[in-house]
Amino acid sequence: MYSRDKTVNAVLRFYQTVIRHPYLNNSTLIVPPVNGWTSINIEGKNGTVLDLLCHLPYLRSENAFEELIIYWESIPVCYLDNQDRLLSYPLPAHCIYLARAESYLGTSLILDTNEGTITEFYHTGSHITVPYEEYEALPEAEKWKAHRMRPTTELLDNWTQRYEKLVWMLVPNPIRQPVTGRFYSRAVSSAEEELLVQQGQLEPWHVQDDSSSNDNREESEDDREQHKRERKRKYVVDVYNIYLCHGWPDHFDKERCKTELLELEKRKDVDTKRQLAEANPDAALFD
Repeated sequence: MYSRDKTVNAVLRFYQTVIRHPYLNNSTLIVPPVNGWTSINIEGKNGTVLDLLCHLPYLRSENAFEELIIYWESIPVCYLDNQDRLLSYPLPAHCIYLARAESYLGTSLILDTNEGTITEFYHTGSHITVPYEEYEALPEAEKWKAHRMRPTTELLDNWTQRYEKLVWMLVPNPIRQPVTGRFYSRAVSSAEEELLVQQGQLEPWHVQDDSSSNDNREESEDDREQHKRERKRKYVVDVYNIYLCHGWPDHFDKERCKTELLELEKRKDVDTKRQLAEANPDAALFD
């Protein structure tokens, strides 16, 4: 069942947790005055939706040309900035986007004030609730309706817990393109996410470094993919442990953590560029 106040409070709790990560400045979160925002007027929406939009907190970029993220390629919508013009598909009068996908690989969050639910619209077609053939036959603007939906507070509280327990982590992107942050997850499946959320006290994480293989045989494609996954896993371990080294959650030094993570991201970018050059030496000719 929909409740404006419960929805607003769930969004606020989520955003307050997101800005604790060493990615966004605290000033990015803006909250409405007691009587709500007075500058929001979105065409085609009913009174319930407009009332909600006038009382929601928002994440607002300090630079209008930069895109924030709250999940993998998922951008929070700030209705103070008329971002509704950027949204992919029109929604019914009782529905709004809380977040929009940055690309085809991203996720949109669609809130239904009639039902009090949020639909996770994965543009890749994952998490659908109908047979794939039936899904493919739907008009593009209707496909979101065939995706998984959950009660609003349940989904937002679930996402909040993932950031609190560092199952998900947001770090600054040194190049700030195409979005200003980067998303990392310690889990490779929803089941693993749930297990990590249930963890008690967070402890340093260690994984075995298998990068020095035990023979000199030529790597197969499978070997290369396995080593790529291992490098990515090791990197996520480093990100997580940096959070803990800087006192997450109770004595967190956000600024020092941010500085160290920025340096880590820069080194990763250099290493990635080097690996790409080694894999395709001719690419340098076109730089």
